[in-house]
Amino acid sequence: MEGAEVDVYHLDRLQAFNDAVFAIVATILVLPVRKLEETGASEHVSLEEQLKHRWPQLVIYMVGFLMMCAVWESHVLRFRILSRVDDVMIWFNLTSLLFTSCLPFTCALEGTFTTKGTPMALVCGNLISLEILEVIMIVYAFRQPRLLAQEFDTLTQDEMKQRMKLMLVKKAVIASLYVLAGLLSFLQKPLALVVAAVVAVSPWINRLVGVTYRKWSHIRLTDSEFDRMFGNFIDKERVEFFSDGVFAIVSTLLILDVTVEDFPTKAEISSHGFVYTMQNVRPDISTYAVTFIVVALLWFTHHSLFNYIHTLNQVMLILNNLSLAFLGLFPLINATLDRYAGRGKPDSRLALQAAASIVFMAGISQGVVFIIAIWKGPTDPESQENPREDPRFRCTAHSYLAFKLATIPLMTLMVYFWATFGPNTSFSVDVYYIAGGLTPVLFILLKLVLSCLQRVHYRRSFQIREENWTIVTHDLESEDYPRVV
Repeated sequence: MEGAEVDVYHLDRLQAFNDAVFAIVATILVLPVRKLEETGASEHVSLEEQLKHRWPQLVIYMVGFLMMCAVWESHVLRFRILSRVDDVMIWFNLTSLLFTSCLPFTCALEGTFTTKGTPMALVCGNLISLEILEVIMIVYAFRQPRLLAQEFDTLTQDEMKQRMKLMLVKKAVIASLYVLAGLLSFLQKPLALVVAAVVAVSPWINRLVGVTYRKWSHIRLTDSEFDRMFGNFIDKERVEFFSDGVFAIVSTLLILDVTVEDFPTKAEISSHGFVYTMQNVRPDISTYAVTFIVVALLWFTHHSLFNYIHTLNQVMLILNNLSLAFLGLFPLINATLDRYAGRGKPDSRLALQAAASIVFMAGISQGVVFIIAIWKGPTDPESQENPREDPRFRCTAHSYLAFKLATIPLMTLMVYFWATFGPNTSFSVDVYYIAGGLTPVLFILLKLVLSCLQRVHYRRSFQIREENWTIVTHDLESEDYPRVV
């Protein structure tokens, strides 16, 4: 090994580590929100009062989650110009992850002290630090050509500087939004939050800035080069890694209610006995199990959807981020149902409505991604490589996927309408359990129906091929063709 290449590494492990950190940081933003009722409170607080008190935290959570997704995408685009990394690049990257991991703390401050300007300024300062580190890494990468992708090997020094300036202009625009939001936090707090929320659509802003600067500076870029730095499309594999991380962490956080907040104490076991105490914990375990099933089924539909998608544009990516943001609220579903749903509890109806609304938004966002993918054209890479494939098979596959994506939203609508118009309020939480148990059964039935349809289709195709072969053989035998021995 040459001495100059000792500290050069592949990107794969660093990219996977980045995706994991971003997924964890984005998901734990929900932890301050899910803690609905303070322990030791002298009076019981109704769910309606809790939601009125917590709505600023919910808004901050949604904005913070989408901002985190935008920062993650910025990391993904930065890696698209790289082919390798060295020790210095890794150190800068780890430092940026340090500031990234601080965002749940600053966002929690903003959600708790919404009338103060300093928490928003801290959030913006944190994000500005990330942008400064991004600028440093971009400059360092262009000064170390061995780290850049092969497409940069044929460029002259002036062309390299032009492309570096183009990427730095993009960073300057986003950083200016953070500065503006930080200044407005002391003057007009709602407007500062709106400016910060604009960062959620920063990929569109970056592309617009790139197009404008490209025309103004007359930089000659091929479409592939421009897409590499300001791409309208993002790597599907990185989106899958990030999404799987969010699904995994959410499914793990669901058990917190049973293992932390509602865990049996020694005093309860001593006074009431083990069996009686565990019977009181049974509703929490049932809620955890049903919510875990819903998360698993949403991952299943997400996996099925991305199996048919080849590339994602910015609209599909933002919708996927929105679906993951609502998925991140599932620990709040557990906390809400455990405390406010059940027999004899007056807030059962509202608790079930809130839970159904969150699940519906997480599921319907995936459905909209599927609609956009169908509207944009064939998304299955095998279909693109084989345009002569039987369109009936493609239609069957798309129909099956559409039914899978529609199952969870339809079930949650039924739960919501029962909670709204149902006669028995105490039965509301049982409806949630029943719907959670029936949904996997519906997926199994869909699979059985698909298998039956496929068998009928294969039999008909085989019969048609046999009939065609019989006709061709009969025509050949009826004519006097010369035979070759």
